Amino acid sequence: MKELLLAAALLSLVLPAQGAYVVRVRDLQYSPTPPNPIKVAGRVTSVLPLKVSDGEGEITVAGVEAAMSDFLVVTGDWDGSVLTVTGLVEYLVGPAATEMVYISAGSFLMGNNGSEPYTRPEELPQHTVDLSRFWIGKYEVTRCEYRCFMEAGGYSNPAYWSSDGWSWKVSQGRTEPGNWAEEQDWGSGLFAQTDSHPVVGVSYHEAEAYCNWAGGHLPTEAQWEKAARWTGSYPNVYPWGNVWDAEKCNNWYDTNPAGGGYKCRQTAPAGSYPAGASPSGCQDMAGNVWEWCQDWYKSYPGSSSPFDYTDGFRVLRGGCYTNYNSDCRAATRNSEFPVGYWYLYGFRVARW
Repeated sequence: MKELLLAAALLSLVLPAQGAYVVRVRDLQYSPTPPNPIKVAGRVTSVLPLKVSDGEGEITVAGVEAAMSDFLVVTGDWDGSVLTVTGLVEYLVGPAATEMVYISAGSFLMGNNGSEPYTRPEELPQHTVDLSRFWIGKYEVTRCEYRCFMEAGGYSNPAYWSSDGWSWKVSQGRTEPGNWAEEQDWGSGLFAQTDSHPVVGVSYHEAEAYCNWAGGHLPTEAQWEKAARWTGSYPNVYPWGNVWDAEKCNNWYDTNPAGGGYKCRQTAPAGSYPAGASPSGCQDMAGNVWEWCQDWYKSYPGSSSPFDYTDGFRVLRGGCYTNYNSDCRAATRNSEFPVGYWYLYGFRVARW
């Protein structure tokens, strides 16, 4: 039955019902909107009342029941504040299983206070951020997990993708990440990517689509940093503490054979450096792969050198296997075009 529902959903998304306009949730804030009925897709973020989000906008939906984190594609009438379902729910699936770490609500100190080694202007000033509770992946998304997304039709179902992401995917004829082949050589000889290695070669758009499918979202930059370094009293320089130790993450100088050893250009299976865990218990938040965050790249409030690359660059965090102590600090910020998909880039999932 579930397979039939999935097939019907995919068909309905490729061939929309007559008269139903496909609209992103975030675009419902603009006027005018297409005439009713309209079709929207998103994750359930609240049950009473039922609310659906596409990661950038949220609306109230009436006339259907669903559980938290279910993914819905529904057709209904929009009155400017509530979407009332007038047809069948076309797609309903719970979140993908992945090990998550709970991060409690509360404020933390984000950024750099200027005393860290290798301080960079974009990390300043340190400031207080208050966050609601959330969950974040204990590990980076692995090739095994990403394959599940691919096999579930992730590259053929536009409901998981942003408008820009879907347009890019179609224009590129994209059906899998870059560097997807098991055997790779990134400058240090051949090595095999196992199911436990983090998926690499993913653009921001692909990472975002996976998270939608998996019942979550890309972590915000603040969520990522709190999970990576906050002890409850102060922020660590590195996930494990304030003193650099090359053996606690996959970087250019560690000797762990899981990452290829000294000066080796390759990823390591997720969780290969347990001593480098963050205070929250997250693994590989330093080194291994740079991780996409959902924020546009811009300066922190109060910066003496303000900048804003909204609609240009998305944030990456955590450093990668070719980096050393300066880039593996938890405060380090990196950025890339959303269509960038170098073999240095991966991600992890967050959920509210």
